[in-house]
Amino acid sequence: MEPRAQDRLNDLYDYWMPFVDDTTCYPIDCVFTAEELDTIDRYRVDFEGFVAEQEAAWLRDGGITDETWAAYKENLNSYGMDKLLEAYQSAYDRYAETAGEPATAATAESAE
Repeated sequence: MEPRAQDRLNDLYDYWMPFVDDTTCYPIDCVFTAEELDTIDRYRVDFEGFVAEQEAAWLRDGGITDETWAAYKENLNSYGMDKLLEAYQSAYDRYAETAGEPATAATAESAE
């Protein structure tokens, strides 16, 4: 591994991971319906653009106030956050339903 990459990885584990309670990530093999893909295609770019613009403004202007945070949260749905969440959640729910649960001692005993 390139030395700078190793330094970044070390920083990640030394400085960030102690604050991470849950390392669950969205599975890469979720399958989306055509309708979900249309929803994602329709809203994702604008939503991510709005989020990036707000982050840049807060960095440029030196922070965020309670009022700007409240306004930001109110505007998220106008950029499709609710529809994006619904599409991603539906795909994840189907994934979780078909992935099954790993066998535990309790389920192994009940199977006998």
